[in-house]
Amino acid sequence: MAEVPVAAGVPPSAPPVPRAGDEILMAFAGPARQRRVTVLFRLLLAIPQAIVLYVLSIVAELVAIVGWFAALFTGRLPAGLAGFLTDWLRWSARVGSYLALLTDRYPPFEMADAGYPVRVSVAPGRLNRLAVLFRIILAIPVALLVGLLGFGSVVIGFVAWLIVLVTGTMPVPLYQAVAAVTRFGIRYYGYFFLLSGTYPGGLFGDPGGLFGDPADPGAAAVTAGPPAVPPGAEPGPPGYGPPDDGPDAGWRSAHAQPEAGPPADAPLAAASPVDASPVAAPPVDTLPSDAPPMETPPGGGPLGYAPPGPGQPGPGEAPAPGSWPAGPQAWRLVLSSAARKLVGLYIAVGAVAFIGYAILIGIAAANSSDNVNRAAAINSISAAHSTLLGQLSGVSEQMSACQNQSAPAAALRCVTKLDRHAAGYLGTFANRVKSIPVPSSATAAAAQLTAAAGQLQAAFQRLGAATSVAQYEQIDTGSVAPKVTQFNDAYLSLGRALGTS
Repeated sequence: MAEVPVAAGVPPSAPPVPRAGDEILMAFAGPARQRRVTVLFRLLLAIPQAIVLYVLSIVAELVAIVGWFAALFTGRLPAGLAGFLTDWLRWSARVGSYLALLTDRYPPFEMADAGYPVRVSVAPGRLNRLAVLFRIILAIPVALLVGLLGFGSVVIGFVAWLIVLVTGTMPVPLYQAVAAVTRFGIRYYGYFFLLSGTYPGGLFGDPGGLFGDPADPGAAAVTAGPPAVPPGAEPGPPGYGPPDDGPDAGWRSAHAQPEAGPPADAPLAAASPVDASPVAAPPVDTLPSDAPPMETPPGGGPLGYAPPGPGQPGPGEAPAPGSWPAGPQAWRLVLSSAARKLVGLYIAVGAVAFIGYAILIGIAAANSSDNVNRAAAINSISAAHSTLLGQLSGVSEQMSACQNQSAPAAALRCVTKLDRHAAGYLGTFANRVKSIPVPSSATAAAAQLTAAAGQLQAAFQRLGAATSVAQYEQIDTGSVAPKVTQFNDAYLSLGRALGTS
């Protein structure tokens, strides 16, 4: 089998990462024993990492904006910008995996690729300019799904925390599900920040047959050694079968690389800084040769993947320094049936949690709006009432002056004119109260005050229409005084409804 060349500047001992495109790959070392004390205080321990990552995320957003304009005109991210975003994405993956209890190892404070039990492989390449232009719109469906998974992670993550806190390790199906959700989120952010043109997928794991799912009859042929190469055909990267046969022939054919020469949109090397050197074979990503040993799950080998192929540790064997993950199998996540059900549970729980959160936000917003309306209503109604009292007090003073006139007819005309003014003031007050928004609990009291003001207005209008002193006295005695009492009681009731007394 022909040797797979590596990118320029990469040590020959670094294991290759075969690719079918520019998809973002992740590898997980698998569940291992975790110290319960670090599990108990995991959130507190991650605070320094979260602070640094928050600052880096702000810078990454600014870099992504610049990269968007560059990719829109050139069709790819500049190497320097891609390198920073790649390192930021790796840091994000390490911190997220640490918080998700996928590993007990504390994330290093460095942006470059590091020997960590969770690895990210990125190969930025040529991008479709039209997809770059509408990247935000295209990413909306995935963003919504990532949001649901985030809500589900809060609930399921708490359950996982309790399990690991009690048992010291995470069950295999749960680990696979958490790894799948974590990888999907990293793929979304990589796609959104233009590190990949491949639409995020693989939430329910990768196809099992390609690298040798134990349930696949052809698994032994895939993992026992290099696949047979038809005469005249170029050998592919390790772990891929011939493009024209096998159970996954259609998938491999759809993702096949050109047979000769570097592709026109050869992706950049994933190691930071991003290396734009051309390669002579399908793009590979590499790991540093000085990486420390990784945790080994029960049975050996990265959890959730196919049986170990050539170069991978077997059962009970610890991976050699710098060799994990040592083969193409390590970069594929094949979920068990139980793990896929747990991923579905993530979505279902996330949807329920989102609906509950939306209801709580709506109630909180309604209460906040109610409190704002209550305070505004108190101020507005109090101001209108004070204005009315001042106007009616002026009318009362002027009526005293009318009584000093010697002619009864002149005095009557003076008083009735002032009564008509008072009726106008009451009408203005009633319209003002009607226009003021009040909480639902005070709606009835506000309506009663408006009605009482209208009735008192009508009484003053009748006084203003009196043509004789006797008629005037009869109206005043029969209707005005009860209406004044009713108006004052309605105002006090509204005050109690608004909580002012």
